[in-house]
Amino acid sequence: MFEPPILDQLMGVGALLIGFVAVYRHIKMQEQREEEERREEQEFASMIIQGYNHAYERGREDKWQEIRKNIRRPFPGFTYDNERHEGLRPEPLALPEPKMHILK
Repeated sequence: MFEPPILDQLMGVGALLIGFVAVYRHIKMQEQREEEERREEQEFASMIIQGYNHAYERGREDKWQEIRKNIRRPFPGFTYDNERHEGLRPEPLALPEPKMHILK
């Protein structure tokens, strides 16, 4: 049987080690690229969500401003403040006077 010289064996082991290092580096770079892409996608998604939340808040604020305007404008319709109370007894301002025949 033929055994290769020691120099050829060492060169083969060195080539294997260099190959393993190259594959490891390639895998590491690929994972780093994927992580970078994932981070960019998350940043983009968070920007979209922040924009949506900002628009939602502006819409809510516009709605509240409209409600405030409606509260401040005069209301010509029926309310208990501007219409006479019908069918209700007038409320006494104080306790009624005691009946004199009871006090005697």
